[in-house]
Amino acid sequence: MYRWLILFIAIAACLILGLAAGEHWINPFAAHSGLDNTILWELRLPRLLTAFAVGGLLALAGAWFQVLLGNPLAEPYVLGVAGSASAGAVTGLMFMPESAWAMSAGAFAGAWVGIVTVMFFAHLGSNRMLLAGVVLAAFWSAVLALLLALLPEQGLYRAFSWMMGDLSHSDIPVSILLAAWGVALGCGLLLARALDMLLLGERHAEALGVNVKQLRRRLLLLASAVTALAVTAAGTIGFVGLVIPHLMRLLFGSLHKGVLPASAIGGGLLLLLADTAARTIIAPAELPVGILTAIIGVPVFLFLLLRRT
Repeated sequence: MYRWLILFIAIAACLILGLAAGEHWINPFAAHSGLDNTILWELRLPRLLTAFAVGGLLALAGAWFQVLLGNPLAEPYVLGVAGSASAGAVTGLMFMPESAWAMSAGAFAGAWVGIVTVMFFAHLGSNRMLLAGVVLAAFWSAVLALLLALLPEQGLYRAFSWMMGDLSHSDIPVSILLAAWGVALGCGLLLARALDMLLLGERHAEALGVNVKQLRRRLLLLASAVTALAVTAAGTIGFVGLVIPHLMRLLFGSLHKGVLPASAIGGGLLLLLADTAARTIIAPAELPVGILTAIIGVPVFLFLLLRRT
């Protein structure tokens, strides 16, 4: 119980820090001017909530993909959804280089092209589906490189910024992202018992009454849709979906009724911290948040590997 209390206290502390930190440090409990209130509640708070929702969605998707593929190294981008979304985003910029809306629409459409493509291989089993995902990711990388070579110069900065993770230009309303976070967590909890059985192996799960093929299709669609939304909102942000589920299993055990809500909260917490640092370290400029999640995620993941040896 105390672990949950610590997690909620950490969220509150990070939200306060995120509100205060930036090019201009502001005490959120003593903001009197109209400008300070605008910065706090109309600029920083929506961005912090976006970071929390996106991080939680990526962590949930990572937890699902690790069970779906039976691979502890699986993460939200393993099946090429991020690559197809990036290709779609750059395609949107080719037509409207200055439009963030065109980039977001292209990313969402591209992500779903990737999802539909992967769904054709869902019936082949986890190993072949993983191999198909690796090949598709390489294909989308090649398509992306071609599109970047053709992209007008004025769109290159926006494209590279989005591809390294960018929460500053999200066009998806915060309310939609938070609602998606809640719905995704609710769906995950409904499937938690079946996921626990699937960890025992397909034969054991089927013997216990789980329709494994149906469960895999649902997991694939759910995890891919969540990834598509997160990528559309904030670009490609790595390591959140890989590291957080492992860390939460270490802290809360292997049962998914604990792992999934802890991952949804922990992923949001990590991205919230990373985004606060990204817009503060070299203010008024910003670092790509994906760089910071990698800097944080790599040593944490290596530490977790050492703990399990």
